[in-house]
Amino acid sequence: MTLNRLLTTTALMAALAVTPFVAPQAEAQVQSEGTEIVTDDAMIDAFIEAALAVAETRQGYLAQLEATTDEAEQMALVQEADAAILSVVEAAEGITVDEYIAIGDAAAADPELAARIEARFTEAHGDG
Repeated sequence: MTLNRLLTTTALMAALAVTPFVAPQAEAQVQSEGTEIVTDDAMIDAFIEAALAVAETRQGYLAQLEATTDEAEQMALVQEADAAILSVVEAAEGITVDEYIAIGDAAAADPELAARIEARFTEAHGDG
């Protein structure tokens, strides 16, 4: 597995990590709009940049989680990580949290969209 494929896969998996923050009604609406949202390369680029930031944030918290054995501390870290990940997506330029979730869900279900995202990632970030 090449580095760019690994990063793209990680970014797509990280995209799904934000899903619990959306209310069930909003989630249903966003899932139905997922494919329509991804209409241009700028939106895909925004998704990729946000997903990479989420993956980086998540990785930092995973290291902290692995370093602690106290269950209460782990739960607090998970809550802190969830809030930090949400903040990273909210701060991302060119994409909303709802759009981010919709694109992540759509890419997980649509191999063509996942390939399109991977191609944009490769174009923007090279082979790694």
